Amino acid sequence: MRRNILQWFVCAVFCSVLAVSCAGTRMSQTWVDEARRGKPVADVLVIVIADKTKNREAFEHKFVQQLKAAGVEAVSSADVIPMPRDLKLEKDVILQAVDKYGNDAVIISHLTGLDKKEVFTRTGPIYGGYYNYYGYTFEAVQDPGFYSEIATVRLETNLYDVKTEQLLWSGQSQSEDVQSINKLIDEVIALVIKDLQKNKLLPTQS
Repeated sequence: MRRNILQWFVCAVFCSVLAVSCAGTRMSQTWVDEARRGKPVADVLVIVIADKTKNREAFEHKFVQQLKAAGVEAVSSADVIPMPRDLKLEKDVILQAVDKYGNDAVIISHLTGLDKKEVFTRTGPIYGGYYNYYGYTFEAVQDPGFYSEIATVRLETNLYDVKTEQLLWSGQSQSEDVQSINKLIDEVIALVIKDLQKNKLLPTQS
């Protein structure tokens, strides 16, 4: 009986509007199958669910690069599975890729939340009368830099065993004050790999 991989997928939209730096990324929550701890996977198919092909490809390629640097064989779904127009991968093509490349695990990553808030920068006390304060504050408020926007991005990454379809590990990351999608992706992947190595689901290099 063919493995049902479609249940791994959820609808999500990946962030694509960021530009310069990221203040900090952390794993906010992780879970591991204790029965599989200490039994590392060796060959991973990486799938990223995104609203744009370029975002999917960029994320997956970075993931594959870091996995290989950690001593794990990996392949990007973007390189081995043609993406249909509706961006939804079908069960049969995923199974074909898994069988062809001999993957023993699948990693799926997607956006779970994107929050944006506007920050108002207050001025300090201005002396010399109310109109001095009014004039200074008026000019400051008109400055586009007086108000700023802070983005918080939450991603979920899951590791599945191909044969059993069991969830081996799940992690939720949270990135504060995000302004660079590339830096965000690098940080999230590094944290995911570090936690997988800690739980001995990926081999550790000597």
